Amino acid sequence: MKKKTARKGKGWIERKLANPKFRVGFEEESQKLAIGELLTRLRREAGLTQAQVAQRAGTTASAISRYENAEYDRYELRTLQRIVRACGGRLAISLEPGPDTHRAA
Repeated sequence: MKKKTARKGKGWIERKLANPKFRVGFEEESQKLAIGELLTRLRREAGLTQAQVAQRAGTTASAISRYENAEYDRYELRTLQRIVRACGGRLAISLEPGPDTHRAA
């Protein structure tokens, strides 16, 4: 059996992330995935079904399912707040300057 050796240098993802256009798309997709996963985790930790959250938030179970889906990208702040509150959570949004942000003189 051949012994595997550790590769030196950058891996595939590091090379791809060096491309600014790829990095932006990757980060956007990562954020969408994170929102859906966080909503699902919050709901499950609260011991609620999608139907129960929907009833508490004044929406439908299919809307909750969409918000929990990693492919969804049309989030509305007000709806996110209602869903999070229905699960007993608190929504916190963080805005940070990007690496290429320049201060105005």
